[in-house]
Amino acid sequence: IPAYEQLECLRKDASELEEPKGGIAFNGLKEGLYFSKVSFKYPGRKPALDCINLEVNKGTMTALVGQSGAGKTTLVDLMLGLYQQSEGDILLDEKSLLDYDLNSYRQRLGYVPQDPQLFNTTVRENLLWSSPEATEQDIWHACKLANAEPFIQELPDQLETVLGDRGVRLSGGQRQRLALARAIIRKPDLLILDEATSSLDTESERLIQSAIDTLAGEMTIVVIAHRLSTIRNADYVYVLDMGKIIEEGSYRELTQKSGSQLGKMVEEQTL
Repeated sequence: IPAYEQLECLRKDASELEEPKGGIAFNGLKEGLYFSKVSFKYPGRKPALDCINLEVNKGTMTALVGQSGAGKTTLVDLMLGLYQQSEGDILLDEKSLLDYDLNSYRQRLGYVPQDPQLFNTTVRENLLWSSPEATEQDIWHACKLANAEPFIQELPDQLETVLGDRGVRLSGGQRQRLALARAIIRKPDLLILDEATSSLDTESERLIQSAIDTLAGEMTIVVIAHRLSTIRNADYVYVLDMGKIIEEGSYRELTQKSGSQLGKMVEEQTL
């Protein structure tokens, strides 16, 4: 009886936490993703996001910056539909995100985390895991865009090289570029880069930055930036602090503005 009661309790909890299933299939980003007065808080904690108004327009690069704990990753989790906002609306092409079938939406997203996960198999299979239907041409095109083509061609068996557990045979910068190629091969409508250069050396950062600059304009990009050099070419920058947007504008406007928080952050990193 106690075991049965535990099972019923788990079933009840799972039912209450089931993701909403909207009926609209997502067929591609036409206008953009918009946050209107969005707030969110984790159970038993103070709000992680407070009245966020944000626009990610199609074909642009939008940057999110701020200190650790400012709410950047939570904001991206809401973009991915992993959490539901406590208040406000998240609109995808003028319809609520919750009206869409979230699986069809996520199939058209690319995501590169700070610490990419690679599998103990070949380069090819690590890439095809993201897009099984990709052709040979698609694979090399994604590698070229991600600046991964040169080092892959130097590997003993190129695409057939086995990478080892968690990609141990590659450097940190190579793993990150391969993860970027894996995201690009999906041909995503929205590419999210979650502090993709924060743990890299200067040369690797430069190569990733070059890849991001190449992709800008080809697809819609959201960048969470720790190293602010990666967002110099962003179309729009949002600076977060304690769950609120404290300033927004172009990189140039904010860095030249007197008393700007972004300007102060850039100066500190330069020093």
